[in-house]
Amino acid sequence: MSKIFNKKIITSLLFNIAETGLIFLIGKLLNLPINFILMIMLTFMISRACFGNAMHFKTWYRCLVWSLLIMLSLFLIVKVDLVISILFAIFGALIMTGKGNICDIYLWKSQGESKYNDIEEYVKYNYMSTELMDFEDNLKRRDDLLYLIYKYRFKDHLTFAEISDKLEGMSTARIVEYLNQIALAIRIHCKI
Repeated sequence: MSKIFNKKIITSLLFNIAETGLIFLIGKLLNLPINFILMIMLTFMISRACFGNAMHFKTWYRCLVWSLLIMLSLFLIVKVDLVISILFAIFGALIMTGKGNICDIYLWKSQGESKYNDIEEYVKYNYMSTELMDFEDNLKRRDDLLYLIYKYRFKDHLTFAEISDKLEGMSTARIVEYLNQIALAIRIHCKI
């Protein structure tokens, strides 16, 4: 266990050093002063750390491509103005934590109909029905993850971003996939 953990830390550290080196080289290729390169890189990294958990990609090459693209765009903005680039670095860091959702920023909720409205209303008004309690028990016995997603969405009324945070960064697409399975099952079981 310890050897696997140490190997993972070492490979992660080597990747981060190589990625930082590539980002620095991109800045040098654009003939930016070293202090501008370091300022943008540190602003982005510190801002991302201050905003909370950063989004992580499952594959190293996606992480590398996105990091290089973001930093390249910030370096290109430095050519226009340093202050603007710093502001964009902070904004980019906010987006990369998954907290850049416009609904969360403006406390605005869409008035559109959700494809789960029927289930939300059923759970809200029939929380003591034997069919619903039977469904919840079966779901809990079958799969804890599916039950947690059901509970977070339909009982706790969490947003997809909040569910993702509670499930340690699970992607929204995966949450939607699981919710579709849950929706089908509850509609059939409870005859919604």
